[in-house]
Amino acid sequence: METSTTADATAQQPAHGLRGVLLALLGAVCWGFSATCVSYLTTNYQVDVVWLAFARTAISGPLFLLIAFATDRQRLMALPKDLPMLGQLVAFALIGVVMIQVTYMSAVQHLGAGNALLLQETGLVLIMLFTCVRGRRLPTGTEAASLLLALFGTAAIATQGNLGGLGISAVGLAWGLAAGVALAGYNILPVRLLDKYGSFITNGSSMLLAACMLAPFAHPLESAPRMPWDGWLVFAGVVLVGTVVAYVVYLQGVKEAGPVKASLVAVFEPVSGMAISCLWLGSVVSPADLVGCAAIVVMMVLVARPAPQKD
Repeated sequence: METSTTADATAQQPAHGLRGVLLALLGAVCWGFSATCVSYLTTNYQVDVVWLAFARTAISGPLFLLIAFATDRQRLMALPKDLPMLGQLVAFALIGVVMIQVTYMSAVQHLGAGNALLLQETGLVLIMLFTCVRGRRLPTGTEAASLLLALFGTAAIATQGNLGGLGISAVGLAWGLAAGVALAGYNILPVRLLDKYGSFITNGSSMLLAACMLAPFAHPLESAPRMPWDGWLVFAGVVLVGTVVAYVVYLQGVKEAGPVKASLVAVFEPVSGMAISCLWLGSVVSPADLVGCAAIVVMMVLVARPAPQKD
């Protein structure tokens, strides 16, 4: 009986692995779709990015906390009593949530979805450098190659092949690189929180705190956009598809396919953002964009690739 059960479980693993890869891919496509929605709202309805960041966190945070309340109530109730972790939560909410929301959506406003996503992903290199400094070691050959690819890809997008000047606005480039810094903070800061309280509690609590921080600057009632129903439908896509659904399906993909395969699949996020932006908004993709996209995607694959293990 035991042998039969083991054989059945083994037979199911490839199917679960494939489903996990597909779920992770769906999460990456949802994030790319969210970026295109942000570009649509800021371009067509001049939606303020600070208000959009506030609205996104104010709605998504409670939704995540409702999931946590239903699935992990004991740990959720323990967080308010954990003062050291609360301090880390406030820091994460400020740097890893507020900053990443504002810088990312500002980059989308100035650059479009595809370029903003690509520049944001340079934060993976900062994560690599932080790991090297903390471990007091030099980058490996793969890590050095990743850094060069990231710099080359960023330069290709920024100059559009013309080394004599910027092919995109300097303001947009600054927002994009700031979004990369914020992405690094988003991944580095909550490590202990995630270990102790899990993803839904950490992200739900930090998003709710971030909404409180953004509220005085967002002026929720005065700055609320006046849009027709299709604009609000796109806004719902940002919150539900680009935040809640994307996060849930990607986490399930990590669980079933493993973090390495899921992170490799997630490199399609900027590609999907650029593709959706082209099909929906008619954005023009230049040869330089394609070269920069290819370089940064290769960089992300190298960064996400597991290091070889010694026998």
